[in-house]
Parts: sequence; structure tokens; C-alpha cells
Amino acid sequence: MDKLNYAFTWLTEGGNNMFGQLQLEQFTGLTSMPQKAASAWDGAFASEMVGAQFKPLLYLGQQVVNGTLHWFIAERTQPYRFEIRNVVKMAIVEKDGQYTFDDNSVSKIA
Repeated sequence: MDKLNYAFTWLTEGGNNMFGQLQLEQFTGLTSMPQKAASAWDGAFASEMVGAQFKPLLYLGQQVVNGTLHWFIAERTQPYRFEIRNVVKMAIVEKDGQYTFDDNSVSKIA
């Protein structure tokens, strides 16, 4: 199984930057999820996106705001001269029976 390596930094309580490396297994993707989550994912990604590709890893739940936000942890693959992969938290917005990928909600985890 291939492994993905990521460098990361974080700020400690003392204000010092710490550095490390995180090794992730190659992800297989989310094999089952609640029907509402599957509908949100399929609805938002029904048409092919240009650029980054997303693979769902974990369904976190939903948040009712102006519509419903369905929160996921996903693997994002960005095509450049080589593929850049990272793990992100992201939301899909459900409003009036329509699903939309919310690119403003994407935040990199690893």
C-alpha cells in the first residue's frame, strides 16, 4: 500500500512553532454513508469538476443554517506538474432540494 507523506507545523502553547511529518495510508474512500450524505455528495459532484478532485473519507454530520451543510472529511487531489494530495474538511450545501459544493468551506487538515 502506498503511503502519502505530509509536512506540517503547529503552534504550541508557548508560542513556539513545532515541525513534524505525518504519514498517511493511501485512502480507499468512504464505502457507506447515510442516504442524506450520499445524496448530498452525488448531487454536488454529479457534473464533472475541472481542477481538484475529491474522495469522501468520513461523513461528519449536518448543520442547519440557511439550508443544510453536510460536512465531510475528504481527500483532495490537485493536478499540477505532479499530483498534490491532502486531507480537507469541506461542506456541501443543501438548499431547496439542490446540492452545491461550498469551496469556501474547504480547509486543509493534512
